[in-house]
Amino acid sequence: MRLLIGLDHELLRNGLVHLLKDVRQVEYMVLATSTEMFIESVQKYEFDLIVVDADLRGAGGLRSLISILEILPHTTKKVFMYNSLHPELEELLMNKDIQGLFYEQSPLGDLMSFFEKVLNGEQAFLNNGSPRNYREIDEEFHELSKREEEVFYMKLRGYTVKDTAQILNISPKTVENHRRNIRKKLNIHKGSEWYDWGKKLGVI
Repeated sequence: MRLLIGLDHELLRNGLVHLLKDVRQVEYMVLATSTEMFIESVQKYEFDLIVVDADLRGAGGLRSLISILEILPHTTKKVFMYNSLHPELEELLMNKDIQGLFYEQSPLGDLMSFFEKVLNGEQAFLNNGSPRNYREIDEEFHELSKREEEVFYMKLRGYTVKDTAQILNISPKTVENHRRNIRKKLNIHKGSEWYDWGKKLGVI
């Protein structure tokens, strides 16, 4: 695998490097710590997988990163890491212009599965929700499964059942089942209550 990582946080970068080496054999790897270095690397080398921080420091910011990735062939798998989720990234994922989005503090086990999916040609998404945070905010909250958290989050962001199913690589019927379980656990009876919960839990 030919790998480019655009990330200026040394500890996160080193952790990601070790993780990806465990997932696939690396033929060569380029590390970029600024948007300028990242753009230069994209123009100079060919890559199978590109992982970049949406908040990578340097001129142009996220718009520059998105623009340079548009010139890459469809065979190049493109993944963004985020701290705060940008609407532009969600749109790219929806349009299948990128293959993955993951939260920077995602658990190691989840990241392993995430990159396995991406490298196998699937789209993947890891959000920043956690049952621990939810419980701290509201005692009435009943713990959701990891998958239910993802479906809950994507519902709040306006994703349809079909879109959610495609991105999470599950059937529309499974998405509907997750939504029904969420409504039961959170005692949701009308549409506005989804957004009330989103505000309580700090995800919107």
